[in-house]
Amino acid sequence: MMNISFDFNPKTKIAYGLDRMLEIGKDVKEISESTKVVVVTDPGVIKVGIADQVLNALETGGIETRLFSNVQSDPQASSIDEAAEMIRSFDAKCVIGIGGGSAMDVAKMAALVAGDKHPAMHYALMKNPFAKKKIKTIMLPTTSGTGAEVTSTVVFSDENKRKVWGWAADMVPDLAILEPRFTVALPTFLTAATTLDALVHAIEACTGKRTNLFIQALSLQAIRLIGQNFEKAIQTPEDLEARGKLAFAATLAGMAIEQGGTGIAHCIGHALGTLGRIHHGRAVSIALKATYDWNVEESVSIHAEIARALGVREDGLSDLELARAGGVEFSRLIHLSGLNVNLQDDELSIADVDRFIEIILSPENTPMRLNNCRLATVDEIGLFASNILNPVELKV
Repeated sequence: MMNISFDFNPKTKIAYGLDRMLEIGKDVKEISESTKVVVVTDPGVIKVGIADQVLNALETGGIETRLFSNVQSDPQASSIDEAAEMIRSFDAKCVIGIGGGSAMDVAKMAALVAGDKHPAMHYALMKNPFAKKKIKTIMLPTTSGTGAEVTSTVVFSDENKRKVWGWAADMVPDLAILEPRFTVALPTFLTAATTLDALVHAIEACTGKRTNLFIQALSLQAIRLIGQNFEKAIQTPEDLEARGKLAFAATLAGMAIEQGGTGIAHCIGHALGTLGRIHHGRAVSIALKATYDWNVEESVSIHAEIARALGVREDGLSDLELARAGGVEFSRLIHLSGLNVNLQDDELSIADVDRFIEIILSPENTPMRLNNCRLATVDEIGLFASNILNPVELKV
């Protein structure tokens, strides 16, 4: 660890607090030196009244707004293009994303796309660079999961529903506002799935090829906060203390993957999203459950630290035993969440294995596979894919 070189460069200002959102009009003026904003969100956020709260705060602060809400889970490139056109036509100098990863990703990428003449797919998989950022971005997450409020990467789908990504140093938001009240309205499924997504982020960032002591500090604290507060948030959704700590955890994990990237669980999880439209948090949880013990064999020490952060009691266990116990605890949290790891109800079966393997090995998922702490062979990928699609749990 001491013999490697790295840079650590967090770029997003983070603001936290109950009702901190009420100052957003002032934030817009300070960040963009403008009073025109496009707010990007999704129908669910509108339904629970969160979008209205933000719009009212903006109006009170003297900000003129336009609302874009054509955002679905696993957003389409077409939604990004629609949002970008609204930004251009309104001549907005600031974009605010409110929601989970999908809404924030649309907001982040539309802000860059709006600064030039090309559609979103022009930039997919970084085939072409973005123009220099001209429009500021503010993110208000309503889930404690994706960490999109502090990352410079977005995930979206093309017209064939293939998941692709976009990246630019300028894509990282200028301000993230963590408002614990905004996560209280989340259904239990989404609280569970998004929190587990944050947990997988933290685990993969601190075990991956690009890990360093800064990334591990962020990741292990995120894991610790999730281990201490996940059950509380599931059992008592209105617990603002637990909600606030999960919000911290998600942002810390987002900062960790911004610097360290993700691994095989996200490689496989994104493939599941393409193959069967499986919710991202559920998909990466299923994938890490299937690969956890295999990863432990390669990097025992850091997985033992992860187990400690999760609250696993050592009781004289060796580091290897402790690391494996961390995998058991991860599986327990999945069970506690109620997420279904069996994909048969999603109409996926072993008959889909060849297509599944093909997507896992595709160019858009290769960087995550290569960043994992242990490099999977094609044969091992085949075994993971078979085990995930087969309801009988096998061991690699």
